[in-house]
Amino acid sequence: MRMEQSTAPRFFLGANSKTGFFSLYDSFTDPVAGDFLWVIKGGPGCGKSSFMRRIGEAAGRAGLRVEYILCSGDPDSLDGVRFPDRRVAYVDGTAPHVIEATYPGAASLYLDLGAFLDAGALEADLPEIMELNRRYKAMYASAYALLSAGAALLPKNLPGVGMEAAEALTRRVDGIAARELRPQKKQAAAAHRFLSARSCQGHVVLTETLRILCRRVYVLDNALGLGHAALARLAALAEARGWDAIHCHDPLEPEKLEALILPERSLAFLAAEDRSALSLPEDMRHLRLDVLAARRLDPEIRPLLRQRRRESRALLRAAEGTLAQAKALHDALEAVYHPHVDFDGVGALAEDHIRWLLE
Repeated sequence: MRMEQSTAPRFFLGANSKTGFFSLYDSFTDPVAGDFLWVIKGGPGCGKSSFMRRIGEAAGRAGLRVEYILCSGDPDSLDGVRFPDRRVAYVDGTAPHVIEATYPGAASLYLDLGAFLDAGALEADLPEIMELNRRYKAMYASAYALLSAGAALLPKNLPGVGMEAAEALTRRVDGIAARELRPQKKQAAAAHRFLSARSCQGHVVLTETLRILCRRVYVLDNALGLGHAALARLAALAEARGWDAIHCHDPLEPEKLEALILPERSLAFLAAEDRSALSLPEDMRHLRLDVLAARRLDPEIRPLLRQRRRESRALLRAAEGTLAQAKALHDALEAVYHPHVDFDGVGALAEDHIRWLLE
């Protein structure tokens, strides 16, 4: 499991999940609240990530708050950047997370980096481009099949596991909420993100984001599935009591939660199947939920759970290896485009946006 370091909050909006690519990009901005979104279009290797990084770094140096959105296919690449102080965001609007400019001019506009591409020069490369695209998509299809199989074999997904501990879990969670989440007289706001990704670099968990946003972190055991149940109840209680929250979905099973961040309380809850692999503050609180569930397990089922855990981990590692092969193909595709891109022009456009953003 690879940890990602950062100097500003970083999240994912897309996930390589058990059902294929899962997108939260539509929730990135809120036009009703006054957000403005620049939707970037352009071919592979046209400088979309570098364009956003350049603007983000300049804004950070100027003292603006910055939120980075990383690419779930390649966490070293950016898919979005947001500036809460200006209510402005930029996003890569190309596949697989196709975004369109809704309310053009009023709440969004397009930026076409394809304008800096010498399209005519690429005509001779069309057969290679088509073949790389075909192989790249096929590799992703294989990765998604492996992710689906790996998710199905997770011990926590064995029918009945953890169910007997539901009442004890509710008491534990309600006790935490009573201490941490006293009712406020305001309506809660919720944002939706991913804190981790199954990627070409393995399982990347952005624990540094928790350090940036929160002074305190609770880590919840989740090998037997009680972590999500606890987070779902905490999220409902936080909303009912008026606390803003960032709901971080599980990238493998997006219908479940992996973390809950409460910025107003500088508090986070993270569900983890293997907390020893996480780089977290030494003073974190640890909720031993697996012990709570294990007490009620039929002893005869334990060998099956250990077998499923080994098989699931092997499938997930194979999926991550396949995603790495897909990344290599995408790199080759970008290499075809790079010689035909006017990167000076892309950089000059970025400087125009920096001046606009900071004026």
